Amino acid sequence: MHLIRAVPWWPFAGAVVLALVVQAPVFRASVLRTEADPRMTVIGLLLAAAVLGAAAGFALPDLMTFTVITPVARWRRQWLRLAVLLVPATLIWVLLYAGARIVVGPAAIWPDGFVILQAAVCGLLPVAAAAIGARYRVESIGGLFGPTVQGVAMVVSLFFTERSSPWPFPVTAEWTTAQRCWPFALVLILAMLLLANREMPPRPIGFRRAAGRPLSPGVA
Repeated sequence: MHLIRAVPWWPFAGAVVLALVVQAPVFRASVLRTEADPRMTVIGLLLAAAVLGAAAGFALPDLMTFTVITPVARWRRQWLRLAVLLVPATLIWVLLYAGARIVVGPAAIWPDGFVILQAAVCGLLPVAAAAIGARYRVESIGGLFGPTVQGVAMVVSLFFTERSSPWPFPVTAEWTTAQRCWPFALVLILAMLLLANREMPPRPIGFRRAAGRPLSPGVA
């Protein structure tokens, strides 16, 4: 229960609202009983994964890293904090994806595996970046490193067009070189996340006092 209260929920609440907003074409098609544009549907799903992942990354900055001596290992705290937001974020995205599949129907010509792979990268990239930021800034500002890196990567990817674009649609049976980069990107992101969530090197007491951070709640 303490862990649930320890993570910031306001970024997650905002991300859920944004994830629903970007699904507007799907909701409109469902209400009007018309066909949704498959391309816009996929874009909405990827954007939903991106904002939900960015919000989950805000759970990683942990003030206890330098302010409290605790018997719980840092890597365990980090993964538990992340799970508190990442698990519901994943469930929400799965529900959005299932709903989009039902609404689009036969027009859903995209391959499930590739779109899910793209969504995983879009969602986990800001998480891994936030984990790196949390190693150096335990305040909530460390979580901003996630959406910042995500935004830069998104802008850079838009400069690639046609067969060099990582956002092909429709997806052909024979993957392009850009498409083959997605699995490697996922592996790299997971490796970054594992390394960033590992234990911190010990900091001297003088460092903590100079930073104005108490060793524990009862120590000045």
